Amino acid sequence: MKFLTLCTLLLFQVVALYATTPDISEIKQQPLKVVIAEAEKLYAEAVYEDAYYYYKALSEMKRKLSQEDFYRLGKTALAVKDYQTVQDALKSLLSKAKNYPLIHYEYASALKYTGQYVLAAQHFTSYLNANQNDSKNDYIKLAQIHLKACQKALKEKEKTSTWFLEDLADETAEEGTVYRALTKASKYKIGLIECQTIKGTCLKKVYPDNTIEPLQGSVGNPIFNSVSPHIAPDGETVYFAQQEMGKTEYSVFSGKMTSRGEIEHIKKLGPGVNRIGYSSKHPTIGLTEQGQEILYFASTLPGSQGGYDIWYAVRTIDGTFTMAYNLGTRVNGQGDEITPFYYQNDGELYFSSEKTAGYGGLDIYKMTGEKKRWKEAQAQHLNSPVNSKGNDFHFKKTARNKGSFSTDRGEGRKEKTVKYKKIIGA
Repeated sequence: MKFLTLCTLLLFQVVALYATTPDISEIKQQPLKVVIAEAEKLYAEAVYEDAYYYYKALSEMKRKLSQEDFYRLGKTALAVKDYQTVQDALKSLLSKAKNYPLIHYEYASALKYTGQYVLAAQHFTSYLNANQNDSKNDYIKLAQIHLKACQKALKEKEKTSTWFLEDLADETAEEGTVYRALTKASKYKIGLIECQTIKGTCLKKVYPDNTIEPLQGSVGNPIFNSVSPHIAPDGETVYFAQQEMGKTEYSVFSGKMTSRGEIEHIKKLGPGVNRIGYSSKHPTIGLTEQGQEILYFASTLPGSQGGYDIWYAVRTIDGTFTMAYNLGTRVNGQGDEITPFYYQNDGELYFSSEKTAGYGGLDIYKMTGEKKRWKEAQAQHLNSPVNSKGNDFHFKKTARNKGSFSTDRGEGRKEKTVKYKKIIGA
């Protein structure tokens, strides 16, 4: 009996590992009654991410959606971050707050995440006014945090003119190519950057004049999906993440940069960092006062509060890394925390998070200290224009007044790498 139970558990784990997002076109091929039943079942079980695709399919299959269908479409769209559908579905139902108590909160969230801070603030305020006497309502505190973030975003818009932002672009790049995660220069004065193409993702060399050239080996081959490069303080050790052939999870690797900028002697880090069935990526290295290396990285390891959390492991005398430890609730929240970067000169850890206090999507935060010894009681949110209504991530600091980060804040939400010149966090 124990063997049967174990086999059943392993089967469920394998199914979960390879589960895929529902396809709307395939859903629409099913009978209408079947789609309605599955949508209602998933919604009742609060599996909103999957329920969204069924309600989205219903919106294209039925001549007219019911009021309840519209609300459920909007609510589930929020779970998958389809903010335009949230607004389209919920706007006509805002007068029905008695039937849908969370509708102003949900509608305001979609407005905030698309940069409509004035309207978002109005609807968060409406929600708070309507529920001010409900002492057991957990959403009141969240709405207050969102409202403060909207007010801060509006105030910070006035200060952006003192910043100098410069897009990093390669004029020879093919259409659809996206560059991100620009590193500092190595001791050979060559940096690294992640290059995303329609064929996959690889790493490339970046010279002081911003010339970008391909790398040799697996790291330069997009089928291996090498991502998030980092050059350690010694100026030649390189860390990055890569998918192994046939796997969807990422693992962290290390290598050595040659004087030509190539990466050799590549090896996968041990089970303290990489574990079967979980992804680990976005490595960055910090040093303790004694010179001991600490590897910070994003991972879905067991114990993560959201999807990805920030973890750390310590390098031992024999060159291996210890078991990884979660950085805890001052850094990690219910959403994703990704792309950590440790700036050694000032002992600062930067990372991106989906925290409620952000302006929208992924925002960049900062902590000062190391491991679990941080000076701040909670992560510090960076001001505009570093953070925006879009996703802001892969923040790198090369000196006290310059560095780079990635963002999709522009027209069409096209991602780009931006170089900045301005003291950060002042």
